[in-house]
Amino acid sequence: MIRKSIIFTDVPLLKAFLYRERFQLVPFFYFRGAPFSKFARHFPAVLEYECEDKEEMQPMEAELLKRGLSEDVVKLGKSIPESQRVKREILHLLTALTNYSFFEYNASVGYYGVQAPMDDFNTLSPEDTEKFNNQISHWTIPAYLYPKVGEQLQQQTFTDCTEFCEEATNFLYYYTNNPDTNHQKQIQFPPAMEFCLDRYFAMRGYMRKGVRHCISLLADGVEFFDYKRSVSTMATIASIEGMANIDFKLYGTADEKNRPTARFVRYLKRYVAGRSEEKYKQYYSRRGEICHDGTIFLCDDDLYGDINEQNRDWMLRLEIQQAARIALYNWLRRKLNNSPTRL
Repeated sequence: MIRKSIIFTDVPLLKAFLYRERFQLVPFFYFRGAPFSKFARHFPAVLEYECEDKEEMQPMEAELLKRGLSEDVVKLGKSIPESQRVKREILHLLTALTNYSFFEYNASVGYYGVQAPMDDFNTLSPEDTEKFNNQISHWTIPAYLYPKVGEQLQQQTFTDCTEFCEEATNFLYYYTNNPDTNHQKQIQFPPAMEFCLDRYFAMRGYMRKGVRHCISLLADGVEFFDYKRSVSTMATIASIEGMANIDFKLYGTADEKNRPTARFVRYLKRYVAGRSEEKYKQYYSRRGEICHDGTIFLCDDDLYGDINEQNRDWMLRLEIQQAARIALYNWLRRKLNNSPTRL
């Protein structure tokens, strides 16, 4: 069955993206009444995805019924776990293989907040300006709601979109030429995106699970990039290490060194660039400084510290993140008939 969920990106999705009949990304303006603020840094979109209608027994089912929830509500909740797994996997894949972050809100995490206007402040009436200046903070639940949103998300077909995202022509240029999302106006996908997704979904068993975990770590690294810098880098490097281990099991030879550092460097040399061994060792060394010495990035310790050191740290972190993406992208591009699909 087709499920639909509101998600967010850090760069506007202005055209749809359809992957076979498995999932589709739809710009928010295809949905009538969907709100948008010019001050937003999270850009809404809709993820439509094929998902098995699979029910799972909930550990708290008896307790929920005892607390007064109806059997219909409890039954509805049984299909949530599988739906969440599929959605999370797609969002992580998109984050790992593009230059952007695809995510959803965690409704269980609230905070105090005030409401910002949807348009410029100078468009507010005197009455609205007065209300804005005298707001009282309220406990806020992250959510994206508008009239009839539930009806629109219940439709059981893919949205009929008219324009679709273009693919870049050069993958290396795509990942390395100014990939900072603050400078990008709309989402674009790397070349051969469909092939990479084909390769991923063709995997089975432990291989699929292992690669999925590495992709999840990389997505966490992207998510934390701007505000938990040391944690972000550790997650990204752990993703590279995991992929390096998988690749060595599949394609390593008896005469190659099998130490963690050697696997790490071998993987990046093979799937990013072959003449950057010292740089890859620098990446791994930074991991050791954080993990073993507790030496975090300056910005995590002192936001007002040496700006030059912060800039160098930012560039190093961005290099590591993009190297992880390039390596994963090129690893997935290996031809299916030359690559085992299970470990």
